[in-house]
Amino acid sequence: MAELVICKSCGFVMEKSKLHDKCPACGVMAKMFEPYVEKMSPRRKKILSLDLHPVLVHFPQAFIISLFVLSLIALATHGNARATVAAAITVLGIVLPFVIIGAFLAGLLDGKVRFRRVTTPILKQKMVLGALFFICSCGIFAIVVSQNMVSSLPIIIVVLLSLPGIGCAVLLGLLGSSILNAKFPG
Repeated sequence: MAELVICKSCGFVMEKSKLHDKCPACGVMAKMFEPYVEKMSPRRKKILSLDLHPVLVHFPQAFIISLFVLSLIALATHGNARATVAAAITVLGIVLPFVIIGAFLAGLLDGKVRFRRVTTPILKQKMVLGALFFICSCGIFAIVVSQNMVSSLPIIIVVLLSLPGIGCAVLLGLLGSSILNAKFPG
């Protein structure tokens, strides 16, 4: 197993043999590194290093922001342009609840591996926000599958449902980044 070092300045961990004159993360001199011993089992480290949850959460975030922006564009356009944008809104609105479910399941796996349980205070907050985000997405789903998205009223409803969804996505991101490097040893 390769010898590891950690930057005392920023906490970046890397193989000692790959360290040159500066920390690749923060740029401090190599003398700021000290030996590091991994405190996590190789199996847990491998699962967490897949970054399933951090990767999958970007889809719902991108979709909800895109729905909001596209809905505003649709309200400002008419005719074929509005129909084209409305088609994109429909596709994103149909897919959104499913990508939220995927991100939620990946979050459960991540929480279980990282903390050995999913009932920590921050994870509980994330589950509540995730449920609210999912409810907003189900409302959007219901609108896009049941209404003519070329009309202004359903587009306005999508705008209004997107706003709390964006709020949930932002808060989920902030909570997630606060625990990104936290994990139980072993």
